[in-house]
Amino acid sequence: MVSVIVPTHNRRALLEKKLRGLESQQGEFEVVVVADGCTDGTLEFLQQYRPPFPLRFLELTPAMGAAGARNRGAEAASGDILLFSDDDVMPRPGWVEAHQKAHVRPRVVAVGRLELPPELRGTGAAELRGPRAFWWNVTGNNTSLPKALFDEVGGYDPAFSGYGGEDPDLGYRLMRAGARLVFVRDAVAVHEAFDYRGKALQKARQAGAAHVRVWRKHGDPRIAWALGVHPVLLTLKLALLPSFKGLLGPRGDYELAYAWGASEAWQQPSAS
Repeated sequence: MVSVIVPTHNRRALLEKKLRGLESQQGEFEVVVVADGCTDGTLEFLQQYRPPFPLRFLELTPAMGAAGARNRGAEAASGDILLFSDDDVMPRPGWVEAHQKAHVRPRVVAVGRLELPPELRGTGAAELRGPRAFWWNVTGNNTSLPKALFDEVGGYDPAFSGYGGEDPDLGYRLMRAGARLVFVRDAVAVHEAFDYRGKALQKARQAGAAHVRVWRKHGDPRIAWALGVHPVLLTLKLALLPSFKGLLGPRGDYELAYAWGASEAWQQPSAS
């Protein structure tokens, strides 16, 4: 059975849209909602909601952040397969079944196809259309893996309590553990991250800094190159992007903010 893990924080309307979208999914699955410090009536909605699938929900007070919330959801899950999907990610028909079918072999990490509404493309929000998946594509938006494998690598690192870092950190550890990364084209979901538009540059700086922390945690230069935070890359970006970012549209502004966040993190002493 698949356990769909959905962390949420004060986004009741999005959560309700997602859960009602799951009502038409086929396959054997349960849903575990983790209400992470919610104060907007989310708990009241969940207490009254009667879906056709098994539903359980947890309340975390105070909020733990995405990494901690996903870990708690995984602990409560009864399925053999964990399918992580945030509250603003809306699955297309056949989503659960596509993830189920991807796990015919052991130690598979299945990364589904993630699309954006047209108005969000180019803002830096996550989108993945394949045809392959790599460890840095593992996210809490559209990824499934055996619960035993998740537990084996220690789950998400709750030290990444702010925005960014927790996903590539988990993906890197899964890769090192010998996981089979598989792109699942039929597991389609749409990331309706509309609140991202007003916070894109802030999130870019936070992500850049968080990805430097991922590199420092593991000390593998491949991380810095793959995530675009190696000092050589940052030097080039900071030299070229101020003059040429206009050619890239909103993506150029995002990349420059990302580079600034990473550069500032490099200048700070390591926590270790």
